Amino acid sequence: MEDTIALRDFELKAHGIELERDFQADLPAVVADPHQLEQVFLNIINNAVDAIIETGRVGALRIRIFADDPHVVSEFHDSGLGMVDPKHVFDPFYTTKGVGKGTGLGLSICYGIVKEHGGEITAYNHAQGGAVVQVRLPEAVGEKPESEGERIVARRESSLQGRVLLLDAEEALNYEREVLSTAGFDVVALSSGETVFELLSQDSFDIILLDSALSGRVSSEGVLGRMREVRPEMASRILLLLPPSNNSPARSFINAEGVLCFVKPFEASALLAILRRFLRARAAVGN
Repeated sequence: MEDTIALRDFELKAHGIELERDFQADLPAVVADPHQLEQVFLNIINNAVDAIIETGRVGALRIRIFADDPHVVSEFHDSGLGMVDPKHVFDPFYTTKGVGKGTGLGLSICYGIVKEHGGEITAYNHAQGGAVVQVRLPEAVGEKPESEGERIVARRESSLQGRVLLLDAEEALNYEREVLSTAGFDVVALSSGETVFELLSQDSFDIILLDSALSGRVSSEGVLGRMREVRPEMASRILLLLPPSNNSPARSFINAEGVLCFVKPFEASALLAILRRFLRARAAVGN
Protein backbone atom coordinates (compact mmCIF):
# COMPACT_ATOMS: atom_id res chain seq x y z
CA MET A 1 0.00 0.00 0.00
CA GLU A 2 2.79 2.42 0.86
CA ASP A 3 4.47 1.75 -2.49
CA THR A 4 1.20 2.56 -4.28
CA ILE A 5 0.65 5.73 -2.26
CA ALA A 6 4.17 6.85 -3.15
CA LEU A 7 3.24 6.74 -6.85
CA ARG A 8 0.49 9.35 -6.28
CA ASP A 9 2.08 11.29 -3.42
CA PHE A 10 3.06 14.30 -5.57
CA GLU A 11 -0.39 14.65 -7.15
CA LEU A 12 -2.15 14.30 -3.80
CA LYS A 13 -0.09 17.16 -2.41
CA ALA A 14 -0.39 19.24 -5.60
CA HIS A 15 -4.19 19.16 -5.32
CA GLY A 16 -4.22 19.74 -1.60
CA ILE A 17 -5.69 16.31 -0.86
CA GLU A 18 -5.06 15.21 2.70
CA LEU A 19 -4.14 11.55 3.03
CA GLU A 20 -5.22 9.85 6.26
CA ARG A 21 -3.66 6.49 7.10
CA ASP A 22 -5.20 4.08 9.58
CA PHE A 23 -3.21 0.85 9.34
CA GLN A 24 -3.77 -1.75 12.03
CA ALA A 25 -0.61 -3.15 13.58
CA ASP A 26 0.19 -6.87 13.50
CA LEU A 27 -2.08 -7.72 10.59
CA PRO A 28 -2.47 -11.37 9.54
CA ALA A 29 -0.59 -12.38 6.40
CA VAL A 30 -2.26 -12.73 3.00
CA VAL A 31 -0.92 -14.64 0.00
CA ALA A 32 -1.07 -12.40 -3.07
CA ASP A 33 0.81 -11.07 -6.07
CA PRO A 34 2.12 -7.66 -4.91
CA HIS A 35 2.19 -6.22 -8.42
CA GLN A 36 -1.44 -7.12 -9.03
CA LEU A 37 -2.48 -5.65 -5.70
CA GLU A 38 -0.58 -2.48 -6.53
CA GLN A 39 -2.60 -2.23 -9.75
CA VAL A 40 -5.85 -2.66 -7.80
CA PHE A 41 -4.91 -0.07 -5.18
CA LEU A 42 -3.65 2.37 -7.82
CA ASN A 43 -6.90 2.17 -9.80
CA ILE A 44 -8.95 2.84 -6.68
CA ILE A 45 -6.76 5.76 -5.56
CA ASN A 46 -6.83 7.25 -9.08
CA ASN A 47 -10.64 7.19 -9.06
CA ALA A 48 -10.72 8.71 -5.58
CA VAL A 49 -8.38 11.54 -6.61
CA ASP A 50 -10.48 12.28 -9.71
CA ALA A 51 -13.66 12.34 -7.58
CA ILE A 52 -12.15 14.78 -5.09
CA ILE A 53 -10.78 17.07 -7.82
CA GLU A 54 -14.22 17.20 -9.47
CA THR A 55 -15.69 18.80 -6.35
CA GLY A 56 -13.43 21.82 -6.82
CA ARG A 57 -12.72 21.77 -3.09
CA VAL A 58 -9.86 20.71 -0.84
CA GLY A 59 -10.55 17.13 0.11
CA ALA A 60 -9.29 14.06 1.88
CA LEU A 61 -8.69 10.38 1.21
CA ARG A 62 -8.74 8.01 4.15
CA ILE A 63 -7.13 4.59 3.73
CA ARG A 64 -7.67 1.94 6.38
CA ILE A 65 -6.20 -1.55 6.61
CA PHE A 66 -7.66 -3.79 9.28
CA ALA A 67 -8.38 -7.41 10.13
CA ASP A 68 -11.95 -8.66 9.90
CA ASP A 69 -11.65 -12.39 10.54
CA PRO A 70 -11.07 -14.27 8.26
CA HIS A 71 -10.09 -11.37 5.98
CA VAL A 72 -7.73 -8.44 5.78
CA VAL A 73 -9.60 -5.37 4.53
CA SER A 74 -8.17 -2.40 2.63
CA GLU A 75 -10.70 0.44 2.68
CA PHE A 76 -10.60 3.68 0.65
CA HIS A 77 -12.97 6.54 1.60
CA ASP A 78 -12.79 9.73 -0.47
CA SER A 79 -14.49 13.08 0.10
CA GLY A 80 -15.90 13.30 -3.43
CA LEU A 81 -19.55 13.55 -4.40
CA GLY A 82 -20.09 9.79 -4.26
CA MET A 83 -20.90 7.26 -6.97
CA VAL A 84 -23.82 7.65 -9.37
CA ASP A 85 -24.55 3.91 -9.40
CA PRO A 86 -22.35 1.85 -7.03
CA LYS A 87 -23.98 -1.43 -8.14
CA HIS A 88 -22.51 -1.11 -11.64
CA VAL A 89 -19.04 0.35 -11.05
CA PHE A 90 -17.41 -3.05 -11.62
CA ASP A 91 -19.19 -3.66 -14.94
CA PRO A 92 -16.92 -3.51 -18.03
CA PHE A 93 -17.12 -0.15 -19.84
CA TYR A 94 -19.21 1.49 -17.12
CA THR A 95 -17.84 5.00 -16.60
CA THR A 96 -19.16 8.42 -15.62
CA LYS A 97 -16.04 10.20 -16.86
CA GLY A 98 -16.07 12.43 -19.93
CA VAL A 99 -14.94 11.34 -23.37
CA GLY A 100 -11.20 10.69 -23.44
CA LYS A 101 -10.94 10.50 -19.63
CA GLY A 102 -11.68 6.87 -18.95
CA THR A 103 -12.36 3.50 -20.54
CA GLY A 104 -14.51 2.11 -17.72
CA LEU A 105 -12.26 -0.95 -17.47
CA GLY A 106 -10.24 0.00 -14.39
CA LEU A 107 -12.55 -1.30 -11.66
CA SER A 108 -13.65 -4.23 -13.83
CA ILE A 109 -10.03 -5.39 -13.99
CA CYS A 110 -9.69 -4.82 -10.23
CA TYR A 111 -12.72 -7.04 -9.70
CA GLY A 112 -11.13 -9.85 -11.70
CA ILE A 113 -7.80 -9.62 -9.86
CA VAL A 114 -9.40 -9.61 -6.40
CA LYS A 115 -11.65 -12.54 -7.30
CA GLU A 116 -8.64 -14.50 -8.55
CA HIS A 117 -7.12 -14.00 -5.08
CA GLY A 118 -10.23 -15.45 -3.46
CA GLY A 119 -11.33 -12.05 -2.20
CA GLU A 120 -14.17 -9.57 -2.55
CA ILE A 121 -14.30 -5.95 -3.71
CA THR A 122 -17.32 -3.77 -2.93
CA ALA A 123 -18.30 -0.13 -3.35
CA TYR A 124 -20.92 2.09 -1.75
CA ASN A 125 -21.67 5.70 -0.88
CA HIS A 126 -20.89 6.69 2.70
CA ALA A 127 -23.71 8.13 4.82
CA GLN A 128 -21.49 11.11 5.66
CA GLY A 129 -20.53 11.73 2.03
CA GLY A 130 -18.05 10.40 -0.49
CA ALA A 131 -17.50 6.92 -1.86
CA VAL A 132 -16.05 3.87 -0.13
CA VAL A 133 -14.31 0.95 -1.84
CA GLN A 134 -13.32 -2.12 0.18
CA VAL A 135 -10.94 -4.88 -0.88
CA ARG A 136 -11.25 -8.00 1.29
CA LEU A 137 -8.53 -10.65 0.99
CA PRO A 138 -8.54 -13.95 2.87
CA GLU A 139 -6.01 -14.45 5.63
CA ALA A 140 -3.24 -16.90 4.76
CA VAL A 141 -3.60 -20.41 6.11
CA GLY A 142 -0.68 -21.69 8.16
CA GLU A 143 2.45 -19.87 9.20
CA LYS A 144 3.67 -16.77 7.43
CA PRO A 145 6.44 -17.62 4.87
CA GLU A 146 9.78 -16.49 6.18
CA SER A 147 12.31 -16.75 3.35
CA GLU A 148 12.15 -14.84 0.06
CA GLY A 149 12.02 -18.17 -1.78
CA GLU A 150 8.99 -19.25 0.25
CA ARG A 151 7.29 -15.91 -0.41
CA ILE A 152 7.83 -16.28 -4.17
CA VAL A 153 6.38 -19.79 -4.14
CA ALA A 154 3.47 -18.69 -1.96
CA ARG A 155 2.39 -15.89 -4.26
CA ARG A 156 3.07 -17.63 -7.58
CA GLU A 157 -0.12 -18.17 -9.52
CA SER A 158 -0.97 -21.61 -10.79
CA SER A 159 -0.11 -22.27 -14.42
CA LEU A 160 -2.75 -21.38 -16.98
CA GLN A 161 -3.75 -24.07 -19.43
CA GLY A 162 -5.33 -23.85 -22.84
CA ARG A 163 -4.67 -22.90 -26.46
CA VAL A 164 -4.54 -19.25 -27.45
CA LEU A 165 -4.69 -17.79 -30.95
CA LEU A 166 -3.00 -14.39 -30.96
CA LEU A 167 -3.88 -12.09 -33.88
CA ASP A 168 -1.95 -8.88 -33.38
CA ALA A 169 0.37 -6.35 -34.97
CA GLU A 170 3.80 -7.78 -35.69
CA GLU A 171 5.63 -5.47 -33.26
CA ALA A 172 3.48 -6.65 -30.33
CA LEU A 173 3.56 -10.36 -31.04
CA ASN A 174 6.83 -11.23 -29.30
CA TYR A 175 5.91 -9.54 -26.02
CA GLU A 176 2.39 -10.94 -25.86
CA ARG A 177 3.47 -14.41 -26.99
CA GLU A 178 6.13 -14.48 -24.27
CA VAL A 179 3.67 -13.39 -21.57
CA LEU A 180 1.12 -16.03 -22.58
CA SER A 181 3.67 -18.83 -23.04
CA THR A 182 5.31 -18.11 -19.69
CA ALA A 183 1.89 -18.30 -18.02
CA GLY A 184 1.45 -21.83 -19.42
CA PHE A 185 -0.62 -21.29 -22.56
CA ASP A 186 0.01 -23.04 -25.87
CA VAL A 187 0.20 -20.04 -28.22
CA VAL A 188 -0.21 -19.71 -31.99
CA ALA A 189 0.57 -16.17 -33.19
CA LEU A 190 -0.38 -14.48 -36.47
CA SER A 191 0.17 -10.87 -37.60
CA SER A 192 -2.50 -10.99 -40.33
CA GLY A 193 -6.10 -12.17 -40.52
CA GLU A 194 -5.71 -13.50 -44.07
CA THR A 195 -4.73 -17.03 -43.03
CA VAL A 196 -6.79 -17.38 -39.88
CA PHE A 197 -9.75 -19.18 -41.46
CA GLU A 198 -7.55 -21.84 -43.03
CA LEU A 199 -6.07 -22.40 -39.57
CA LEU A 200 -9.50 -22.51 -37.88
CA SER A 201 -10.77 -25.06 -40.40
CA GLN A 202 -8.28 -27.53 -38.91
CA ASP A 203 -7.79 -26.32 -35.33
CA SER A 204 -9.60 -25.00 -32.25
CA PHE A 205 -8.61 -22.56 -29.51
CA ASP A 206 -9.80 -21.76 -26.00
CA ILE A 207 -9.16 -18.02 -26.40
CA ILE A 208 -8.65 -15.76 -29.41
CA LEU A 209 -6.90 -12.44 -28.76
CA LEU A 210 -7.79 -10.16 -31.66
CA ASP A 211 -6.17 -6.77 -32.24
CA SER A 212 -8.78 -4.20 -33.32
CA ALA A 213 -6.14 -2.58 -35.55
CA LEU A 214 -5.24 -5.80 -37.35
CA SER A 215 -3.19 -5.10 -40.46
CA GLY A 216 -3.71 -6.61 -43.92
CA ARG A 217 -6.73 -7.07 -46.16
CA VAL A 218 -8.85 -8.70 -43.43
CA SER A 219 -9.88 -6.37 -40.59
CA SER A 220 -10.75 -7.39 -37.03
CA GLU A 221 -14.40 -6.73 -37.86
CA GLY A 222 -14.08 -9.00 -40.88
CA VAL A 223 -12.47 -11.75 -38.80
CA LEU A 224 -15.28 -11.69 -36.23
CA GLY A 225 -18.03 -11.53 -38.85
CA ARG A 226 -16.61 -14.40 -40.85
CA MET A 227 -15.93 -16.46 -37.73
CA ARG A 228 -19.56 -16.14 -36.67
CA GLU A 229 -20.50 -17.67 -40.00
CA VAL A 230 -18.06 -20.58 -40.18
CA ARG A 231 -17.08 -21.20 -36.52
CA PRO A 232 -19.79 -19.62 -34.32
CA GLU A 233 -18.65 -21.53 -31.25
CA MET A 234 -15.23 -19.85 -31.55
CA ALA A 235 -16.63 -16.32 -31.91
CA SER A 236 -17.66 -16.30 -28.24
CA ARG A 237 -14.02 -16.94 -27.30
CA ILE A 238 -12.71 -13.67 -28.74
CA LEU A 239 -11.15 -10.97 -26.59
CA LEU A 240 -10.70 -7.78 -28.63
CA LEU A 241 -7.57 -5.71 -27.91
CA LEU A 242 -8.31 -1.98 -28.20
CA PRO A 243 -6.16 1.16 -28.43
CA PRO A 244 -6.55 3.58 -25.49
CA SER A 245 -8.39 6.23 -27.52
CA ASN A 246 -12.15 6.42 -27.00
CA ASN A 247 -12.39 7.67 -30.60
CA SER A 248 -11.21 4.41 -32.10
CA PRO A 249 -13.34 3.29 -35.11
CA ALA A 250 -13.72 -0.04 -33.34
CA ARG A 251 -15.78 1.54 -30.53
CA SER A 252 -19.07 1.64 -32.44
CA PHE A 253 -18.43 -1.90 -33.66
CA ILE A 254 -17.89 -3.07 -30.08
CA ASN A 255 -21.03 -1.42 -28.77
CA ALA A 256 -23.11 -2.98 -31.54
CA GLU A 257 -21.69 -6.47 -31.25
CA GLY A 258 -21.21 -6.78 -27.48
CA VAL A 259 -17.64 -8.05 -27.81
CA LEU A 260 -15.50 -8.59 -24.70
CA CYS A 261 -12.64 -6.07 -24.82
CA PHE A 262 -9.33 -5.17 -23.19
CA VAL A 263 -7.48 -1.88 -23.62
CA LYS A 264 -3.81 -1.50 -24.57
CA PRO A 265 -1.24 -0.90 -23.25
CA PHE A 266 -1.66 -3.33 -20.38
CA GLU A 267 0.37 -4.92 -17.63
CA ALA A 268 0.99 -8.64 -18.12
CA SER A 269 -0.64 -9.35 -14.74
CA ALA A 270 -3.82 -7.53 -15.80
CA LEU A 271 -4.09 -9.51 -19.04
CA LEU A 272 -3.57 -12.83 -17.25
CA ALA A 273 -6.17 -11.92 -14.61
CA ILE A 274 -8.71 -11.23 -17.35
CA LEU A 275 -7.89 -14.50 -19.11
CA ARG A 276 -8.27 -16.48 -15.88
CA ARG A 277 -11.68 -14.89 -15.36
CA PHE A 278 -12.57 -15.56 -19.00
CA LEU A 279 -11.67 -19.27 -18.76
CA ARG A 280 -13.50 -19.62 -15.46
CA ALA A 281 -16.66 -18.08 -16.92
CA ARG A 282 -16.50 -20.39 -19.94
CA ALA A 283 -16.04 -23.43 -17.70
CA ALA A 284 -19.05 -22.38 -15.61
CA VAL A 285 -21.36 -22.39 -18.63
CA GLY A 286 -19.72 -25.40 -20.26
CA ASN A 287 -18.60 -23.47 -23.37
